[in-house]
Amino acid sequence: MKGSRILAYILKAMLLSAVILVMALHPIHAEAAEASDYIKIGLKYGTNVMSQSIQSPDGFVLGSVSENGFTETLPLPGYQELIATVQDGHVELRDSGGVLISADIGINGCLMPYGEGDHCILSIDGQRYRGGILLKVSNNTLSVINYLTMNEYLYGVVHREMGQSNPLEALKAQAITARTFAEVGRGRHYENGFDLCAVTHCQVYGGCKDEYASTTRAVDETDGMIIRYRGEPAEVYYHKNSGGHTQNSEDEWSTRTPYLRGVPDAYSPEYTWQATINFDTLYQKLLQAQLDPGTVKSVAIGGRDGSGAVSSLIIRGEKGEVELSKSRIRTVLGNSLVRSRHFVIGENYTGNLPSGSDIKLAMLSANGMKTVTDPGTIHVLSERGKVQAAVVTSLSLTKGNGTVKLEAPAKEPGDFDDSITANRGALILTGRGYGHGVGMSQDGAIEMAKQGMGFMDILNYYFTDIEVD
Repeated sequence: MKGSRILAYILKAMLLSAVILVMALHPIHAEAAEASDYIKIGLKYGTNVMSQSIQSPDGFVLGSVSENGFTETLPLPGYQELIATVQDGHVELRDSGGVLISADIGINGCLMPYGEGDHCILSIDGQRYRGGILLKVSNNTLSVINYLTMNEYLYGVVHREMGQSNPLEALKAQAITARTFAEVGRGRHYENGFDLCAVTHCQVYGGCKDEYASTTRAVDETDGMIIRYRGEPAEVYYHKNSGGHTQNSEDEWSTRTPYLRGVPDAYSPEYTWQATINFDTLYQKLLQAQLDPGTVKSVAIGGRDGSGAVSSLIIRGEKGEVELSKSRIRTVLGNSLVRSRHFVIGENYTGNLPSGSDIKLAMLSANGMKTVTDPGTIHVLSERGKVQAAVVTSLSLTKGNGTVKLEAPAKEPGDFDDSITANRGALILTGRGYGHGVGMSQDGAIEMAKQGMGFMDILNYYFTDIEVD
């Protein structure tokens, strides 16, 4: 025992001497790094993680993160693995041999890779990440957080949200929308100590394994660009497939957002699905949502919104009636099972979505406004000079200092037979589309790009009265 204590003392003394020498050769930076473009992504949190191994081919730099960015405190070159462990409410750091590096790295302790360049990567559980790893303790459990620049984050997002093999202009639209979502969403997980998580609750992020030349190019060529409404960053959303018509924000959730207006979507290719839920399973889903109508007897559609999507589902049981409205329909029944609210009861999708806008195109004359065409669509030139059809939802006419804005009237739901009721022990739904339907349809964006339209055409089609800069 005495010999082992002497050996440990010698090893610690050698470590301290090495660190002093490295600090002399590689002085600690006094100035803090710029923090405005960095974002914190939660990789592990809320689980019983007590220890985490982190690898780096060229070693580490230990420091801390504040509102001013990362500040270096201790360079650790040559260490290819470090182990962070929760000890008495703080994070302890040791090398792979168990030698203590730091008894407490602080509440915002962070490990950055030593060196520079693209090889400067950290690894966790075999997955490689850019930037650094911020380590925090919450409820005596370790939180592992990726601290990196916005573009580095997006490199690992765009492919996961829209496959790398899709056209570049669609990938650019995705990169800008994802960047805007992240910028507006900073602090979404404030109580957990980071900005965004790495799963579908925020945006799916996979680190270096999901980086491709095409998606990296899309991020780099749109560097810093975000979607704005009246000069402010817009709270934007996207989904896989609109089912033929996107949603007004208030028809899916509760708040009316002026740039999140539903539009007829001829670009999203047909995406059909069918789901079957037996009444026993349906009853259990209702109980999990703290709803209890008793044993389910029947299910009927109670209404549709202006896009033609189901806005109300009526479930009748032996004790009473339950109504599921808007997004709660999919939340209770299962978002992956009921893929959109564009559905009917039964095995055949019958009915039609609302038609295009009824707005009339008009011009200003000396005596005021004069209608010059019938309702319908117009044909415009894209930024690349390609003729394309555009559904008119609003039109601003300017003469001198005067502007008149024409708005399309609210659409009525499409032609559907909602008299069909499920009452034979199972609910069969047949539908179109995938996702909440608000904002940009990814499938539609891909199709628009295939037809030669640019990312600005795509964004202006799915978001109303926006600017991109």
